[in-house]
Order: sequence, then structure tokens, then C-alpha cells
Amino acid sequence: MDINPYKKFFLLIDEYHILFNQYVFRDKAVRTLLEIAPKFIEKTYMSATSLKDENILEELMYMPVQEVI
Repeated sequence: MDINPYKKFFLLIDEYHILFNQYVFRDKAVRTLLEIAPKFIEKTYMSATSLKDENILEELMYMPVQEVI
């Protein structure tokens, strides 16, 4: 059976603010995730920690933001 995970599964990246914090010393892992994630039809980057605009990774700047209060 051939399953395409990018069409079949929903990608949830929780605590996405950690990507910014760890980019310096885990850059390969973060870059790989940021290259693969857009392939998913459905995805969410989620965190209870808000980031200032200047701390959002360039690869995520285009994503719409939903704030839940």
C-alpha cells in the first residue's frame, strides 16, 4: 500500500517558538523541518509563547496568524 503522508496526514508543530531558539545550534534539523513542512496540505505551527515579528523565522513569515485569547 502506497500512502502519501503529505496528503494523508495533518502536521502539527507544537511550541514552534523553539525553532527560533534552537536554530543556532540545531540548524540542520530546523532547516530540514522547514523544508518538509510546506509539503503537507494541512499544517499548524502552534505555541502559547508569542514571538515578536523580528523573532519569527523568515520561512514562517508568510503564514497567517490566529491568536486565541
